[in-house]
Amino acid sequence: MKSFSRRLGVMFAVVAMAMGSASAQDLGEQLSKLGQSAAPKYVTPFFSGLGNSLNSAFYHSADLHDVLGFDVGVKLAFAGVEDADKTFTLDLPASITASGFTFTRGTHYPASVTTSTAVGAKTGTDVKTTSANGPVPAGTTILQLPGGFDLPAVGVPMPQLALGLPFGLEVIGRFAPTISAGDAGKFSYSGFGLRYDVDQWLPLFPIDIAVHFATQKLNFKDKDDKDIFSASGTAYGVEVSKKLLFITLYGGFQLESSTISLADFVGYEPTSGATVTIPGFDVEGSNSSRVTVGVRMLLLIVNVHAEYSIASNPMLAVGVGLSIR
Repeated sequence: MKSFSRRLGVMFAVVAMAMGSASAQDLGEQLSKLGQSAAPKYVTPFFSGLGNSLNSAFYHSADLHDVLGFDVGVKLAFAGVEDADKTFTLDLPASITASGFTFTRGTHYPASVTTSTAVGAKTGTDVKTTSANGPVPAGTTILQLPGGFDLPAVGVPMPQLALGLPFGLEVIGRFAPTISAGDAGKFSYSGFGLRYDVDQWLPLFPIDIAVHFATQKLNFKDKDDKDIFSASGTAYGVEVSKKLLFITLYGGFQLESSTISLADFVGYEPTSGATVTIPGFDVEGSNSSRVTVGVRMLLLIVNVHAEYSIASNPMLAVGVGLSIR
């Protein structure tokens, strides 16, 4: 069991780093290059997708487990990245100090620029002078804005256990202990959910119906144990399903919310060229509700499923595991 837990933890860490591409350390480095007004706009599409992913893939059937029946497996949820998420317009500060000179917005450089968000292109944006200032000629770079990580989607892997209880109840647990990701830092993940069998009160009803509630939290710290960000999500909804031989068709409606809180970080102040501590901020997930459709295939005890959710930020989730009814 100890070996299995360790392997699951390593797998969780590897998948998280591979899917994210932008490690927490990398994200921190990019944020340190931004000022207070730019940082929220830069990181919001990434954090919003992360929060939306957390609230995914709680179920793959409305037919709940019998007492002590269980599912154990790993879910992978992906929030799509739209073209509009890849860039943002940044209003530049009234002045920028560089090369020992102070440059003025509208006179020496543009009032605003379009640049990459954290999910956008890897190429950064150079703010260049449009007119000379003393010996500094036009076309000189006076501010460098970071590029993104060129992410097609923002995803989260989630180990999950579902266990059948008496009275038509089922408990859901999502958990990963504190896991080291090397220089990128370390993270932990936990969640709890409860489902209730509604159709037990509807004899001979042709489809299964259940309702669910879930809450969860993810924490990410750097290698020195300093907080980088935390993410939390809450969801509740109703689901239906119909089993056809070894195939189950399922769907549901869910209300949800998610918040990602970024801790204070050291950033760049373009008006003076100095580094300052920038207060942390919260990013709310863009999804408040979703409609989900999915299909599950159960071969003996091997369970594989995939689903698509229609929401403000469309979601795709897949899962694999073992199921004992």
